[in-house]
Amino acid sequence: MKTPCETASKYLLPSMRALIAKKLIENYKFTQQNAALRLGMTQSAMSKYLGEKRGAVISVNEEIDVLADGVAKKLYEGKMNPEEFVEQLCNICMKYRKDENICKKR
Repeated sequence: MKTPCETASKYLLPSMRALIAKKLIENYKFTQQNAALRLGMTQSAMSKYLGEKRGAVISVNEEIDVLADGVAKKLYEGKMNPEEFVEQLCNICMKYRKDENICKKR
């Protein structure tokens, strides 16, 4: 059995990055390049997230979706630095892990 952090790093975190990336592009009209810069990744990685070649594994509940909306909004407004982004990803991960047993799903 994998630990929760192993499962989260392989499935949950890429899914959250993909969800937030899509929100930046669809809701805030970011280019792939601008969204990639805000999320600390390359445009190539962003393309993989948007094309669902990476990060399209885990579905999320409404509460997690609302948290992802908040992160996207703060990134759009420029009110979140890279350290705060990482902290928010960790918070979302902990919330998901509390609500769902991700170890049993894999």
